[in-house]
Amino acid sequence: MHRLSHLRSAVSRRLRPSGASAASAGQVRDARAESRRWAQAYEQLLAAAQGRRPGKPPREVPEDAVAGVAKRRDPALTDWLLAGTEPSVAYARAAREIVLGQGAPRGQAFADALVARLGGAPGHLAAATVAYHRKLTSLADHHFSQVAESEALTAAPLELVGTLFACDPKRAQATVERWLAEDLDLGTQTWFDALRHVWPTGDAELTARLHERVVTTHEATGSPDWTDAELHITWIDRWRGATRGRSLPTPTGRVPFAVIDYVQPGRTKTSQNIGDHIQTLASLGHVARHQNLRWHGEEGLPELLGDLQQRVRPELRLDTAAGDVELYRTERDASSFQAFPEGTWLLEFGWHMHDLLASGVWDFPLHPNLRPIFVSFHCNKRALLTEESLEYLRTYGPIGCRDWTTVDLLLSLDVPAFFSGCITTSVSTVFPELSERPEPATVYVDHVRGPVPKGQRNIKQSRAIVKRRSFIENMREAITLLEWYRTNFTDVVTMRLHCYLPTRSLGLAVDFQPKFNADIRFNGLYDIDDREFDAIRARMIERLQPVLAAILSGAGEDDVYALWRETVAGEVAAARARHDAVIALDAPGASAAELVAPLAVQDAPVGADAVDVVLVAAERDLARLPTFLTAAAAASSRPLRFHVLAPLADPGVSAPTGHEVRWVDTTSVPAAERKAVEVLVPELLGGVRRAVLLPMDAIVLGDLAELAGLDLGGHAVAARDTTLPGASGFQVFYDAARRLDDDPHGAYDFYRRVHARHVFDFDAYDTAVLVLDLERLRAEGFTDEMLTHVRAFGLTTREALHLYAGPHRAAVPPQWAHVPTREHLDEEPSLVHWADRAKPWSGPYVARQELWPTTAAAPVSPR
Repeated sequence: MHRLSHLRSAVSRRLRPSGASAASAGQVRDARAESRRWAQAYEQLLAAAQGRRPGKPPREVPEDAVAGVAKRRDPALTDWLLAGTEPSVAYARAAREIVLGQGAPRGQAFADALVARLGGAPGHLAAATVAYHRKLTSLADHHFSQVAESEALTAAPLELVGTLFACDPKRAQATVERWLAEDLDLGTQTWFDALRHVWPTGDAELTARLHERVVTTHEATGSPDWTDAELHITWIDRWRGATRGRSLPTPTGRVPFAVIDYVQPGRTKTSQNIGDHIQTLASLGHVARHQNLRWHGEEGLPELLGDLQQRVRPELRLDTAAGDVELYRTERDASSFQAFPEGTWLLEFGWHMHDLLASGVWDFPLHPNLRPIFVSFHCNKRALLTEESLEYLRTYGPIGCRDWTTVDLLLSLDVPAFFSGCITTSVSTVFPELSERPEPATVYVDHVRGPVPKGQRNIKQSRAIVKRRSFIENMREAITLLEWYRTNFTDVVTMRLHCYLPTRSLGLAVDFQPKFNADIRFNGLYDIDDREFDAIRARMIERLQPVLAAILSGAGEDDVYALWRETVAGEVAAARARHDAVIALDAPGASAAELVAPLAVQDAPVGADAVDVVLVAAERDLARLPTFLTAAAAASSRPLRFHVLAPLADPGVSAPTGHEVRWVDTTSVPAAERKAVEVLVPELLGGVRRAVLLPMDAIVLGDLAELAGLDLGGHAVAARDTTLPGASGFQVFYDAARRLDDDPHGAYDFYRRVHARHVFDFDAYDTAVLVLDLERLRAEGFTDEMLTHVRAFGLTTREALHLYAGPHRAAVPPQWAHVPTREHLDEEPSLVHWADRAKPWSGPYVARQELWPTTAAAPVSPR
């Protein structure tokens, strides 16, 4: 009775207008029956997603397998439905909890099953929610387009806003303007999410209206569904009314000079790492060397510079002519929304890692009134390096780079660059020698590669309090922290670059143990000896001295940049020569001919018009191989010659009538080369001019003769644009290098080679379905060249093909490599590839699994 009473109350609240009579008992019974139907449907969908029968509990997991790990809990969808929650809202909420709490595979299985078995708004909204959180925004956009906007705004508002801006920012902006005009009743967080995406556009009028709506909605409702509302709103309010490119009057008789801070309108993207302020401290040490300057500016800055002048080592002090400097604080990640006088100078350094308000848009180039001198600069974000940004770097270059990877990246883009190392190597400038050293002791700072010894603390340099303190407070804390390190310890163990280099600069012995030794950011800084470290520091001091002297004396912009180019010209030339140098890769091993010789490939063709199809199989694929062959043959207008590469003896696979199977036992191929065995195909099929390569976890529905006849446009390879989130070809290389953690210098060599070979960046592609011009690949020595890189750097086939071709490839049409768990296809597919974990023949439900034949051909067994 209690449950019925509760449900009747819920139905009354949802259905009864103010002042109307309560729901009748019949209405309550009908609503309860509908909720039960939804709950039963959910159980069927959940069972499909878990690969079990409805009503049967999931397979038990041994207790020891989950020791110390929180047990997985399915969403309380039944309770939500019984409480009167709209099905669309309930299913979207369940999808969100599953994909975020249990992972993408389970979330995708739930969404796919829901769309296939139930459909309608609940299915599409759940699927859109999962797709958005998998960063598959085009797929999310498709599912959102299948439902009414009002339903999407009710069930998945944040996912809808994020999807709109990811897919079409202009359309999204117009949509948000319409919502404001229609005075829609949206939650505070939804309006805030729209605000954080509109902010980087610089549309001051729309930004102001959204900001006002965020504040008024919060004041009116208290934002009960957003626990951090007050925190984020208070934070962004300090930027209220800020517009791009504002100017201040030029200070009379003073040189305007900006100092880098790390605050921005997005609280989550504001730095909480005191190591950033240590960078600023090191940069100001170079300015403070000039002893006869008078400082002016906002409260605290002049006093800070005056104190640093007094801290400069006696041997590094410069007897500069007297002058006045007006100091300004600039935010590294949001300078465009501040105000500066024209011609404000800036030492520009560090990693531009934070997008504005987590919007995917970087505030770069900097404010137009800033005049940067680039040293210790790192960048690797494709979205940051727009053509506008590249022209900006060329204008204000040469660019002093913190690491060699950034040097090579910029040189590939025709931006003059050189290796400066990190500015924190010179922080010792404002730390005079100690009169006595501490007793031997070790401090652990953000140590992650093992346990901290008993009795030791693990000091944290990244803490939330850094966000809450003022710039001056953080600068004072940076000084205090470094003083504490050097007066209490002789040794440091740390993962932090901006603990490793500054403490080494102060004379401590440092064991640098980063999370990832081969990180692109550490190329040139990791595992360097004292001579190399001292050279970086000395050269940093040497190159900045004349340029800062010119700036602080009031020299003109043209003169300063001419001096900068002259000062670093030799370093730029040396970097360019290094970048252009061709260095042979030493990776001993058998040649392609030697690897192929034992594989005994037949020469006799079935017919001149046969399509050559390459399959790479494992023992687990044998049961499905006949089904695959049968489906492909049934759709083909020409004979198919299947070349099956597998580390197994021929199990006696029968080819469909009129077609042929050639089994290639790859057992003799060494393990390193076998994981990229496709690289051998041009030499393996020596008499074949063209071949298609297909995945085994797929079904062919179209005529392979069509795919084989694809126009390659003068290229040797055709591949499908990637269906994975993230389209960076260079990210494929960077991810490959993550396997070289034990060989960081090998990874650094790999980075140099890929940047010398290809211009940053190009679109990544999938390599499960390929069309290969084998004749051209043989003529270009593809196999032997790529085998060397496979051995040296452990590359997979996908990575080797990206290295070989870069952007120079034809495109396989989407219908010939359709991945239904990652994309929507308007036309019928010619090949469906189940590229994710779920497969149609086992495990949870997966999209388009009905295309896999339920009655399979007779399986084969390994001999």
